[in-house]
Amino acid sequence: MTLPTFLIIGAMKAGTTSLWSYLGAHPDIYVAPGKELNFFVAERNWSKGLGWYEGRFADARSPAKGEASPQYAMVHAFAGVPARIADVVPDVKIVYLIRHPIERMRSHYLHRVASGKEDRPIDRAFLEGLDYLHTSRYAFQLEPYLERFSRESILLVTSEDLRNVRAETLRAVFSFLEVDPNILPAGVEAEEHRTADKRVQSGIGRRLSAAAPTPLRRLISKVTTRTIDPESAVLSEDVRRRVADALRPDLERLKEIAGPGFDAWGLA
Repeated sequence: MTLPTFLIIGAMKAGTTSLWSYLGAHPDIYVAPGKELNFFVAERNWSKGLGWYEGRFADARSPAKGEASPQYAMVHAFAGVPARIADVVPDVKIVYLIRHPIERMRSHYLHRVASGKEDRPIDRAFLEGLDYLHTSRYAFQLEPYLERFSRESILLVTSEDLRNVRAETLRAVFSFLEVDPNILPAGVEAEEHRTADKRVQSGIGRRLSAAAPTPLRRLISKVTTRTIDPESAVLSEDVRRRVADALRPDLERLKEIAGPGFDAWGLA
């Protein structure tokens, strides 16, 4: 049986694509092809069965192997994920990539606007759409994992560290995964993934592309893909303050979990 030794559980819009890419460039790490397998999400791929999931790692020959699914840290939307993980891979190592919670919410919002899933102004969306807030409540997301996994088996990484002190941060991740921390991917100083540069295809566009003959796919992609404009979402100071106030209790708990040296982005 070949199953992952580590999981990147999120957070959404915190840099999981970049980390997934960097890990995949290490010779002792295998990352399953196709980011976001979402196997442990009942509403996604759980029904495909363990055999399907094992098949995603059938080609793995590395001591460390894993996948990245940000939906694993959206327990408010997808119930039961930590329990399923604990049942299937109880000794798995968990990497949780977190980002300034309000900036993460803003990026989340822009992604949804670009994919056609959000049309409200950002202030209204943040006050009405609890999904944005809950996904940035990192301690809330971690609690169900801490009930089933030891604190030592969970590594917290900030996207700011991954961006600003990338080599040092990757060495810490490699050490956590028990592979050689002195092997750094070529071009590690390059930015792998930036929301500001990202083009997003709508869900219906992806479905049409998958079903269409190859000659039509480029046309469908062109028509159904939009570019994210980060300047299109300016949060008012009043709503920013209200969101920060709502996040503060969770950030206080996150500081306890993270331990000394973590300043919670100065929000708590």
